[in-house]
Amino acid sequence: MVDRVGVAIVGGGFMGGVHADVLTADPRAELRWVVDRDERVATNLAARTSARVSTSFDDALLDDAVRLVVVATPAATHQPIAAQAISTGRHVLVEKPLVLSAGHARELAAEALRHRVTLAHGGNFGYAPKFVRAHELAADRDALGTVHSVRVVFRTSGPDADWFRSKATAGGGALTDLGWHAVELCRWMLGKPAIRSITACTRQLSAIGDVEDQGVVLIEFADGAIGQCDVSWACPGGEQLTVEVIGTEGLVRADFWQGMGVEAYTNTKFGAVWEPNQGWLRPEWEWIRNSGYVHQDRQVLDAILAGRPMTHTPDDAIAVVEALDAAYRSAEDGRKVELND
Repeated sequence: MVDRVGVAIVGGGFMGGVHADVLTADPRAELRWVVDRDERVATNLAARTSARVSTSFDDALLDDAVRLVVVATPAATHQPIAAQAISTGRHVLVEKPLVLSAGHARELAAEALRHRVTLAHGGNFGYAPKFVRAHELAADRDALGTVHSVRVVFRTSGPDADWFRSKATAGGGALTDLGWHAVELCRWMLGKPAIRSITACTRQLSAIGDVEDQGVVLIEFADGAIGQCDVSWACPGGEQLTVEVIGTEGLVRADFWQGMGVEAYTNTKFGAVWEPNQGWLRPEWEWIRNSGYVHQDRQVLDAILAGRPMTHTPDDAIAVVEALDAAYRSAEDGRKVELND
């Protein structure tokens, strides 16, 4: 008999739906609760399964069969929800950003260790098959020589949900949203060296909200390599996500959207294609799998059921939060920030 993990999803919006789709497709997981402050949102998601609905997280925690809590709410609420779940002995998967301060990240990691539960964070591109292959190639130092540079570019035309553009609910803008992935990919591609210093600049272009729409982060690693993260919510023409690792003898380059193998053309619009949706298109296919969500959530279940270590750990999340903290300080003060500041 398959040992099943009861799951409660907190936050029934877009990302809650992604995790619901992935986990309900795995025979080791059972979606038991969908929790959202808006009962209609929770009901719409739960209708795809046999899950129960509540506007109160406490209801889900009263269910002893719930072993994993997925937190897919606005970023400012991650810490208290995750802390409450961990305090009751539940495993937790928190969408990125894990939390909004390095102090809270360290506290959650320590509590998860004390309660002997898995604390996973949403870093799906670190599990995406294309980037996993690029990481394998980048690790071949006979082929690349001394790796001295890594660059991640992640640009979109901006988020749909309004809460992303409020510092009170999101904590930050493009740096918090896309920068999480960019910094994590930079570290991972280099083998996760320590970060020595951060220099960053940001700009708000939209009249909506009070957070930045774009940012550039320069990372100096302890091994001498330099990382560049270029993130933006102000990029028309469709999402861009590229990774490049350069060494003295070779390089590895991966473009997430290029080479999907499907092309289409329309003078109008297709019913189910993300932007751009006019002219020649490269429509996504199996995007949840290609984006790494399936591999990520399976690793969470492997960690819970078999004690297998995850590729990306709470220590990695702490390193990313520390880097983003430093990036915001650098952008505000106009100076390089040493990580021991």
